[in-house]
Amino acid sequence: MLSENMKQRIVGGFVLLALALILFALLFDFSDAAKVDTRSQIPDSPDIPSMVVDEPDRPDNIEAAIDDENIFQPEVSQEVEVETSSPPGLTDEGVAEAWVLQVGSFRDAEKAQSLLKQLLAEGYSAYVREQKGDAGELSRVFVGPKVLKSKLMEDKAAIDKKHGVNALMLHFDP
Repeated sequence: MLSENMKQRIVGGFVLLALALILFALLFDFSDAAKVDTRSQIPDSPDIPSMVVDEPDRPDNIEAAIDDENIFQPEVSQEVEVETSSPPGLTDEGVAEAWVLQVGSFRDAEKAQSLLKQLLAEGYSAYVREQKGDAGELSRVFVGPKVLKSKLMEDKAAIDKKHGVNALMLHFDP
């Protein structure tokens, strides 16, 4: 027959198997306790009375829209005159007409001199003019003069970009 030790092992195995079945039944409940609620959570539609809207009146001063066939056709435009730079000429006083750039206007003369040195170092013909007014003395930094406006426009773009300014193009007053 079976030894006492073997009997205890078999009984212990049955006890462990019974505990495992009980825990399995507790953890995985197969009853229909968790039923799905099939009632709708959406409320009923509200009772809103319908409204009758009158036909709109068209104002008299509105132009008719373009018909569907011509809506994407380009509009015929008149030719625009392209401004060409006029050739250099003389003013009424007999002086050559020229242009300058006002790069900056400073109350502090040292700042104006600093900008002047930078512009001269970059190869521009620059100068400073002092102007006295009601608000005090201003030091204005100019580049130029140049007879061809187009050449000065090229300089303006380079100076504006390099120094972060928006230089003014003015007629040269000698």
